[in-house]
Amino acid sequence: MQTLIEGYQLLDSGEGRKLEQFGERIIDRPSSLCSWKRREDTSLWSTVDARYDNEKGWSHTSQTSKIWQASIQGTTLALELLSNGQVGLFPEHAMYLPEVAQTIARLRGGTDRTIRVLNLFAYSGLATSFCAKLSHVHVTHVDLSKRAIEWAKRNAELNSIADDSVRWIVDDALGFMSRESRKSQVYDIVIIDPPSFSRLSKKNSWTLDEKAAEIANLVLSVVDHSRFAIYFTNHSSASTSDVIRNISLDAIESHNLQFTTRSLALTESSSMRRLPAGALIMLSMGLT
Repeated sequence: MQTLIEGYQLLDSGEGRKLEQFGERIIDRPSSLCSWKRREDTSLWSTVDARYDNEKGWSHTSQTSKIWQASIQGTTLALELLSNGQVGLFPEHAMYLPEVAQTIARLRGGTDRTIRVLNLFAYSGLATSFCAKLSHVHVTHVDLSKRAIEWAKRNAELNSIADDSVRWIVDDALGFMSRESRKSQVYDIVIIDPPSFSRLSKKNSWTLDEKAAEIANLVLSVVDHSRFAIYFTNHSSASTSDVIRNISLDAIESHNLQFTTRSLALTESSSMRRLPAGALIMLSMGLT
């Protein structure tokens, strides 16, 4: 799988922080995983465009606006310095998008058949815009946050995505899949990035470890079992991959079911060191 991400670099990391470049902007943010030493000269760290502190929030130069654009894996995104230290993009999700494009081409098989992509917990829509830019692709984008949906719509506009290429759904991803399953709606590709913890209301919350089996069964219920691909990313426990693998084998007992797990660790641009950023679970059928 491609490890370099067009438009993004992990420039350095260490001593509890990471130094990243999104387009033309260099950002310094905390990372509890970076317990090693830094390698780059302090001059690089001291000339960043913006720096985030857990207690003080963002500090940035007077010339640096809170909102900017970057082309990530060929997809234009509006990024923003958010109050929680995020910027509207988790760069590790760009790593597998070139493979998604290849899968779309294989599923189409030289025809003009429209490939249906379901993007769940879709956030600001990197995968949505990336896929919808391809010919004969329709994306259903699902996220519970209205703000995230509006952000994703803005990103789609930046990429000149046709209005009829994306269906925007403000909804709980699990509830949406359950209803689609009852209506026998199926998709060719499912991209899903469930959080490790989700709170739907004051009385309704769950962890991925608790919901992994249910989520796996729901995803498998909305794909055509003869030919499909699922890209499941997570930041939960190491057991999640095996849980999903076993559930998948129970649902589709076939030697043709392909299952692989890959690290989404971000590699520093000037060294072989890698910053852990979760895992990718890939399931497919009928693509060989």
